[in-house]
Amino acid sequence: MNRIFEKSSGGIVYRKQKGKIEILLLEWENAKRAREFVLPKGHMENTETAKDTALREINEETGLAIEDLEVIKFMSKINYSFIASHREWSPVIEKDVYLFLVKYNGTADPVIEKDKRFYGFRWFSIEELKTANIKPDIHGFVKKNIQYM
Repeated sequence: MNRIFEKSSGGIVYRKQKGKIEILLLEWENAKRAREFVLPKGHMENTETAKDTALREINEETGLAIEDLEVIKFMSKINYSFIASHREWSPVIEKDVYLFLVKYNGTADPVIEKDKRFYGFRWFSIEELKTANIKPDIHGFVKKNIQYM
């Protein structure tokens, strides 16, 4: 079976509103055609660092200005694999994902372009995350890094 190796980078983007922490998530449709909220992230380009990729992808997917994004810390490197059944020859994708904790210091709301794969965005309070339709690992990353927010 053919394998493709990919690297991606992104992050948990947060802001403080009226003294409360809010986490930015993007709404999209997963492979099972169900809507869920995910972190902004994307593929690393040639000579980019993981940090540069995270900032570029957050900017591209949300419209938030890079100068308003502050990388607080590197959080984790995740490795997983999956069969890309959406591709013609269904390769196995081996993926490394680098995640950063990123503070948003601006005031503008994200702008999701209609031709992107996202339906919209939402700022979630820590309390709202507990019942949101998100991947379980997002809960873990927030819980583990809340002390840095």
